[in-house]
Amino acid sequence: MPWVPVEEFPVQVRLMITARYVVLLAYVAFWNVLVGLFLLLVLGALGTFGLVAGVVALMGYSGFPLWIAIARTRRKTHGWLRIQGRSVVVRSLDWIPVFPKLIEWKSPQVIVLRGRGISYELSFLTSESLTRAVARIRTAYPGVQEILAETYMQDSR
Repeated sequence: MPWVPVEEFPVQVRLMITARYVVLLAYVAFWNVLVGLFLLLVLGALGTFGLVAGVVALMGYSGFPLWIAIARTRRKTHGWLRIQGRSVVVRSLDWIPVFPKLIEWKSPQVIVLRGRGISYELSFLTSESLTRAVARIRTAYPGVQEILAETYMQDSR
């Protein structure tokens, strides 16, 4: 088996909201609310204390996971963009493969990498590392499209 060179770039990663992510959140929220309502029904039979405990359980069981999922899209975390052959992976707290379809340039150090159902905003330490990473992505995926974000075009005027 031939060795494939691996290149990793340190980045700040922010998960972008996509339609697929919203559908997944809605599905998870539906089941969390159903379980929370069941807990409310069971605990409500224990009287006033059970009703209060059931409401707290419902709020915690349905609200906390949604809050975490939405907060995840609002903050940046340290991660790595790993390119190995035709494999492009964004590593942060999870290990998500990305099949790039579009690279949107937001600034000389920031791109949005869009794949099938997932998008990441990647902030690189230097513009040189960003340029090298994009060149490697284009080599691995020759069909990837590149566009300039509206804010990038306004800043360059």
